[in-house]
Amino acid sequence: MPSTARFDPSATNPSDGSVSVKQSPPIKATDQFTVAQFADFLEFPLPALVAVVERKRAAIRKPFYSIPDLAKRWCCSRATVYNVLREAEYKLLNLSRKGKDKGKWLVPASIVERIEESRMERLPEVAA
Repeated sequence: MPSTARFDPSATNPSDGSVSVKQSPPIKATDQFTVAQFADFLEFPLPALVAVVERKRAAIRKPFYSIPDLAKRWCCSRATVYNVLREAEYKLLNLSRKGKDKGKWLVPASIVERIEESRMERLPEVAA
């Protein structure tokens, strides 16, 4: 990356009025910046950049979803999630130990996508 020039007012030569410009070191992939600095670089309002980052974090694709994850994703109760999963009849990952009644079920992302796609439908027309 090319280096960036930075004006330093103390570097003005009073005898001839010339200005020396200091060269900033080039940015490296390993450089670290705060969110506030990054927002300033991009000339974005800080709250807008934070909102984008939070939205992208939520959109990161997970390989598996827990029952509470799906309840939050689908805005419904855990009981409804269990009912939808039973109805779909897909195999899920069971992390419970042998002999234990209570366990943790994980649903592969591909199954979640299939269920969501199969349940998509148009909103019915309302008779006037």
